[in-house]
Parts: sequence; structure tokens; C-alpha cells
Amino acid sequence: MMFAFLSSLIAALAFGQPSPAHAAAVESAPVTAPASVATLPTDLPASYAAWLARGDNRARVVEFEAELSKHRLSDIVPTYQILRTAIDWKRCGASEYELPDRASWDGAFASLGVIRDELVPLLGRVEIVSGYRNPALNACAGGASGSVHRQFGAFDAFAVSQPSRAVMIDKLCTWYRGRADNYHAGLGIYSGQKFHIDAGIRSTRTWGSDYHRASSPCVT
Repeated sequence: MMFAFLSSLIAALAFGQPSPAHAAAVESAPVTAPASVATLPTDLPASYAAWLARGDNRARVVEFEAELSKHRLSDIVPTYQILRTAIDWKRCGASEYELPDRASWDGAFASLGVIRDELVPLLGRVEIVSGYRNPALNACAGGASGSVHRQFGAFDAFAVSQPSRAVMIDKLCTWYRGRADNYHAGLGIYSGQKFHIDAGIRSTRTWGSDYHRASSPCVT
């Protein structure tokens, strides 16, 4: 095999073209994209493309994505997931996507950093379904009155790579007990494999589906 490779190399250097055998081997070799690229979808949702086309949304998202890149946060999830408002956006008559003022972005960066550095290594791929919620949408969607979502400092996500809810809970609660204090993190455990994370805006805390500490599996 080494002799064949050297022969191909000599042929390429001498004549400017690889041998047929070498060319066939190159053509048939699998091409593997970097992990950070391969895990992201290549197509944007039509609803997101339509939202980008309205007003100054596209220009503002370009600025936001530049900041994501600066903070090394570009490859966690696609931008459209970060900008999702709430699962109940349609029922509430709200926009599916929203990017608040620049003054609110640092809270998002802190929580995305925890997702990148702590939760993705722990849980694998996650899908964000809710980020910023304006006060009216937050109230309609049943969010807590003081929700950090209103400050663009929190995200609800699904642990889509975990085999079961029980496994997810075990991993998240172990992380919460040992690491959450490092980030002043809030961890909510909801139904199925859905969870909430925020960092740096409030004190360390946890809750379950009724938004009370007693219902969190991390304290039972």
C-alpha cells in the first residue's frame, strides 16, 4: 500500500496529475465535516427566514452573531434556536423569534457559556425552544412574573441526546449539586426531557414543573 501511494505521489509530481488508482481512492474517500459544523442544520426554517426579512431584523442578527462568534458561542445551536421566544408564541399572538436590545445580550452570553462548557459535554446535543420572552408573552405563556427569560438571560431546552428523562435528571441534578454555585445558576426541571438554565443573574436555585423548589427532583 505504501509503494502504491509513493508511486501515485511520484506520478503527480512528474506529470501534474495523480494516477487513476489514486484519483479513484480520493474520490471514494468519505469527507467528514468538523463536529461543530456537522451538528448544525444546513437549512433555516421558512418562518425564521421570513422574520429575518422584516424590518432591521437581519442587520441586528448579523451584529448579534458577530458577538456570538467573539464569545465563542456560534456552534452550540443555530441562531434561530437562541431567538425562539416560547412554545406558545402562536396561541399568545406573539412573534416566534425576537432579539431584544443590545443591553440584554450579556445575560444570554453567560447562560450560553454554561450550556457550551457544562451542559453539552454532560448531556450531548440540546435544542433550545425558548429564550427571550417579552413581559406580555411571558405572562401569556405561564412564565414566572420575575422570570429571567424577560431579561434574555435564560433558555429552555430539550436534552435530545439523552436516552430517558431519568438519565437526564440524574446528570443535571449531579451537576447542580456540584457545579451550579460556580455560575449562580438556576436549573428548572420540566416534563419530559425539557429543562431551564440561567446563569449569573440570580442566586443558585432549582425548581420543578410548578416553579417551586420542593418539586425539583434535585432536592428530593
